[in-house]
Amino acid sequence: MADYLVTLNQPGEYNVGVDYEIPSKSIQYGNIVLDTISGMNGIGKTFSLTDQGVAYSPNNNQQLIVSKNNLLLNPATDYNISGDKIVFTTAPTSTDNVFMIALAAAADLTRTVNYVIDSGSTPMVAGDKGRVTIDVSGKIENVRVLCDQTGDIVFDISKTSFQNFPNFTSITQNQRVQLQSANKYFDDVLNNWDTTIVAGDILNFNVVSVTNIRRLLISLKLKL
Repeated sequence: MADYLVTLNQPGEYNVGVDYEIPSKSIQYGNIVLDTISGMNGIGKTFSLTDQGVAYSPNNNQQLIVSKNNLLLNPATDYNISGDKIVFTTAPTSTDNVFMIALAAAADLTRTVNYVIDSGSTPMVAGDKGRVTIDVSGKIENVRVLCDQTGDIVFDISKTSFQNFPNFTSITQNQRVQLQSANKYFDDVLNNWDTTIVAGDILNFNVVSVTNIRRLLISLKLKL
């Protein structure tokens, strides 16, 4: 839920502060019991994967759970996936009981933290724009910025732990986010950034300079 801070200065002017983190994403797993493979003779190692007669291609070895004679096989060691085929390291025999389950829905292993800075009806000024606590651990994959209009802005992001608060350290390592005559920005290289986030870390947003921008959305995509 968003938190709003509205300050009335004089008639016709107002400031609005908004910051929030989008809710966690949750995807339920749906498992698929794949068709029993046929033709196991102790010689062949490659077999087709099908779901109710339709070819099935897992995303990777880890998406498939394979049991052989009631023992789980190790992905990449005991078998590998190649498209809609499974390749066993040791050829299964006709007496082997092979059972395969595919994880149909992969978990969403990302989280996007959205932070809005809004100066309302008055021009935005440089300074501290607030903080947000992160409840997951991961690495920042990219930063995306959307502004209400074309302008110039430079801002920094810093972090600290609860124990070290309020002592913050910049995560951009002097490679601050900078827009010049632009209304959007994207960076997935993050050169020299400290991208590691530990659950409980607190991020601080500070505008260094700004011209002609009153509202912007800062989105940090985390890989958990």
